[in-house]
Amino acid sequence: MLRRLVANWELKILSVVIAFALWLVVAGSGKSQLATPGVVEYTGLGNELVLVGRPRDSVQVELEATRWAVARLTPGAVRARVNLAGMREGENIATLSADLVEVPPGVTVRRVTPNRLQVTLAAAVAKTLQVVPQIRGAPEPDHAIHRVTVEPATVQVRGPRSTIEGRTTVETVPVDIAGRRDTVSQSVGLALPESVYLTDQRKVQVTVEIKSEEPMGGRRREGAAR
Repeated sequence: MLRRLVANWELKILSVVIAFALWLVVAGSGKSQLATPGVVEYTGLGNELVLVGRPRDSVQVELEATRWAVARLTPGAVRARVNLAGMREGENIATLSADLVEVPPGVTVRRVTPNRLQVTLAAAVAKTLQVVPQIRGAPEPDHAIHRVTVEPATVQVRGPRSTIEGRTTVETVPVDIAGRRDTVSQSVGLALPESVYLTDQRKVQVTVEIKSEEPMGGRRREGAAR
């Protein structure tokens, strides 16, 4: 039995190698053609300029993918990088090509649509603004707001000079205290103007201290008893 197993062992190994090579050819030839949205990432922008308006956030990407790579095309796996380095204030045109699209292994980019993006840049400034907490609703009857605090009290923002140069404050997203009878503390975002963003943090902590109010009648009766 052992002799039969080892007989012509060179030919047997060679046949295994050939079979494996054929499997690779067959598996590799099974490719799919598909189109998927690609997330647009803007890079290379210096501190002196900022994107304004509503820059395109996705493009259509035509792909060719092997069977085993199709499962890797999850949302966000295809990214088109737009380099803004060297662009000037005002209207600019950025060109997209297949080599600027990042895809998983086993995937090839065939076409990007559109392949030209209009980008508007404006002079940017950074500024420290006072945070103004916004409260929505009223506490439970016989309860009142005792104090409202926000941490941090100021934030630094960056954006178009024309948008933030005259501003001194920025409001928070409203904190709902409707029907509450105890202190409310929430981490909330800020209501930022278009094309303005925070440079240091994304949220602030708003604390609304709510206390019960003693009825006036009870106070008078207590005073009369004295």
